[in-house]
Amino acid sequence: MLALRRIQALRRPAGRALSTVPLAFVKNAAEAPTGRPPLVVLHGLFGSKQNWRAIAKQLARTLGRDVYSVDQRNHGDSPHQAPHTYEAMSADIVRFIEDHRLGPVVLLGHSMGGKVVMRAALEQPDMVAQLVVDDIVPMGLELSHNFAAYVTTLGEIEARAVASQKEADRQLAAVEPDLAVRQFLLTNMKKARDGAYRARIPLDLLGASLDGIMGWDDLPGRSYPGPTLFIGGTRSPFVKPPAYSAMQRYFPRCLVAELEAGHWVHADKPIEFMKLVEDFIVTHE
Repeated sequence: MLALRRIQALRRPAGRALSTVPLAFVKNAAEAPTGRPPLVVLHGLFGSKQNWRAIAKQLARTLGRDVYSVDQRNHGDSPHQAPHTYEAMSADIVRFIEDHRLGPVVLLGHSMGGKVVMRAALEQPDMVAQLVVDDIVPMGLELSHNFAAYVTTLGEIEARAVASQKEADRQLAAVEPDLAVRQFLLTNMKKARDGAYRARIPLDLLGASLDGIMGWDDLPGRSYPGPTLFIGGTRSPFVKPPAYSAMQRYFPRCLVAELEAGHWVHADKPIEFMKLVEDFIVTHE
């Protein structure tokens, strides 16, 4: 049986206004209105709302609430705009909640999206009923995958006007041995009218933003008082004891669970992941 572990162990004045962007999304509506807080899901770097399609549909059914899968700025169908920072991305999701009049929501984010939802909860705790963080922690971290090489290789595929998926995969295989990860990365390329692959995302901007994406802006004096679940992969380096003090400092009610998985926990173990999310949300309503 999977067990949750509780880690044992202010708000900053408003700053300058940020330029936000309207975020593309897919809504999976509950079969019947329940009045429960909606769930808003944010993908990680190189991801999109489509990666969460099956999980979002299932969670809407099992949790009896609307589930919104969102494309973050510079990803999927959302606008391309600098800067690509957590400050800007957090402001985007706050605007999304306000624009759609969602009220307090349950936020779920993976990796980069996990840092966005953490920051949003710390900056706007009244907007967040519960928080689920998928394999990331509130700390600056070393790159666990060669994201810079991913950016370079995707750019080379575009520059060489590669038209064959087999050839595009062969080039990515030089920097990423895992076929599933390569297939995931290639979702960021689309065929142009001339048959060649073109990037759907601003590779130069994301490449220049990698240090910030792997970092974390310290927010002294802030904490989120609501229920928080961190889900880590046993084969991933992130949700581990060295990070627990930072997790508890920002999220004093946090729980930790692990699944036998790598960094993409929800993709490696979708059934077990959904069960953890469902149990957590229902238990803490």
